[in-house]
Formats: sequence, structure tokens, C-alpha cells
Amino acid sequence: MKKFLTILAAAMAFSCSDCENIDVKAIEKIQTFYSKHIFGNEFANDSIIAQYCTKSLAQKLRDDYENEYSDGGGYAVWEFRSNAQDGEDIHEIEKIEPLGERKYLVHYNDMGNKGSHTITVVVQGDAILFDKLD
Repeated sequence: MKKFLTILAAAMAFSCSDCENIDVKAIEKIQTFYSKHIFGNEFANDSIIAQYCTKSLAQKLRDDYENEYSDGGGYAVWEFRSNAQDGEDIHEIEKIEPLGERKYLVHYNDMGNKGSHTITVVVQGDAILFDKLD
């Protein structure tokens, strides 16, 4: 029984540190995506979306883009932002909060308009990918 409890405690310790590691990596990935592709000048093409999003989220962003523009061939990355069209020259992440269950609340300032989105991530192999955007 004592051996079982020791193994269980070790597994729980590994899981907790693993969760913290996933949080750190997920927050870094969200920060990088926003700074480069949402608020930055780097275009989110197919290979970028594949590095950051699951196939299902990529398909949703593609479908939403095609519903907005008849030319197709893009992704609705504006869904990661506020609906602001004009405003101040401020584009920044203010805070990213881990909510548990691999969900992260992203607080941002988009042209002076404060907003937030929840991003759910999944782990696929060694990659952390965005799976849902609320």
C-alpha cells in the first residue's frame, strides 16, 4: 500500500509540473502569435496557421473568412481581436490568465479598445495548438 501511495504521489507531482510547463509554453505561444500575426505585420498564411491551430480551428477560420470574402484563400484571424476599425495606435496583450483545463483568457488592448478572448489549447505530440476561440 505504501509503495502504491508513493507511485501515486510521484505521478501527481509529475502531472502538476507537466501542467505548469504546458501553461508556460501555451502562454508563450499565445503571446508570440498575437505579437507577430495579430498585432504585428507578419501574415498568417497556411504554414503559420498550421503551427498555431488545430485542423478544426484552421477550418473554422478559413470558413469564416470565405463567408466574409468571396475570394477565399485566407483565415479570419480578426476573430482573435476586437471589432474595432479605428482607434489609437495601441496593440498589446495586457495579460494572459490560465483558467485550467488548458484554457487561457487573453486580455488585450486593440486600438484603445480593451477586449478578451478565451483560447483553448491541445497538446498534439510535442506541439501546443490552439483548438477553440471563444
